[in-house]
Amino acid sequence: MPVRKLTLLLAGALGAGLAAYADPPARGQDLPPGLAKQGKVPPGHARKIWGKGEYLPLEYREVYFSDWDRYHLRPAPRGYRWVLVEDDVYLADVATGLITDVVIGLLVN
Repeated sequence: MPVRKLTLLLAGALGAGLAAYADPPARGQDLPPGLAKQGKVPPGHARKIWGKGEYLPLEYREVYFSDWDRYHLRPAPRGYRWVLVEDDVYLADVATGLITDVVIGLLVN
């Protein structure tokens, strides 16, 4: 197989693999009309959990979790906030969204 074809084949495979790591679209943005009207996300994006060292997308950084002491969480350092996403809370940098702590399922019963 010529080098050029092999290079194109490998580049295509790499690009297809990276698409699987894309963030879910914001509500109503790039969604099929039926899901956009209902304010839902596609089934494959319904439950995304981010980990330490990852960046929380901007649209998920808007709901600060101010009840952190009730759940025995440590106070957020300067420049960080506890952020609520569904039943999970993330300690994230306000400016960048860098996640430094994660509590999965905190608000589940």
